[in-house]
Amino acid sequence: MKLTIETQETEDGVILQVTGDVDMESSPRLRDEIKKSIKKKPATLKLRLADVPYIDSSGIAVLIEGMKWTQKKKVAYALVDISASVRDVLQMSKLLAVFTVEGV
Repeated sequence: MKLTIETQETEDGVILQVTGDVDMESSPRLRDEIKKSIKKKPATLKLRLADVPYIDSSGIAVLIEGMKWTQKKKVAYALVDISASVRDVLQMSKLLAVFTVEGV
């Protein structure tokens, strides 16, 4: 499923609505969108992952990079409404507790 990313600016930050597979081919695009959003200096950056049916290790690496970048810039970072498949991958890799997850 082709990756699409919609950016929504809110009073307290930015929400990236991620739809489609996050894999080796598409993860650089997600990385670029995260970087672009952080440059806006939002109070929060949330990635809504409800419509992500598949994520591989390169996608997980981008989520971790995003968390590190936002920590450096003191931006709150959260994964919102994660799909069952994303939850499973994060759980298997013991990363579910590492991220702030909302909408569980």
